[in-house]
Amino acid sequence: MQFEPPLRPRRRLISLTPLIDVVFILLLFFMLASSLTRLNAVALDAPNTQIASADSQPALLLRIQANGGLDLNGEPVETEALTDRLRARLQQAPDLGVWVQPDDAVSLQMTLQVFDQLTAAGIPVLRLR
Repeated sequence: MQFEPPLRPRRRLISLTPLIDVVFILLLFFMLASSLTRLNAVALDAPNTQIASADSQPALLLRIQANGGLDLNGEPVETEALTDRLRARLQQAPDLGVWVQPDDAVSLQMTLQVFDQLTAAGIPVLRLR
């Protein structure tokens, strides 16, 4: 008596087309759902050696210390009083610029808070040093 070996069921190949379609739809969804708006930006002029030497407008140096303290042209100033002092200086010199020099240990959030105060005071020219 001879027995025939049982036939193995044929294995079906997995099609990648539906997977590619799903990945493409997800890609489109995330691209369209993401926010493409511009965040609140501060206008910032990069220092240029030619412009800096020819620049004759008055400027103040604002240092941000590692402990969060501020000094304006070497004088310590409280964070809350910074806007008022800058507005007073701005009345004397309307084209006043400010150089901001953060310490290496200062966080970006602290620097942006200072930039927000400068913008609220109405300083037209901000430079990061």
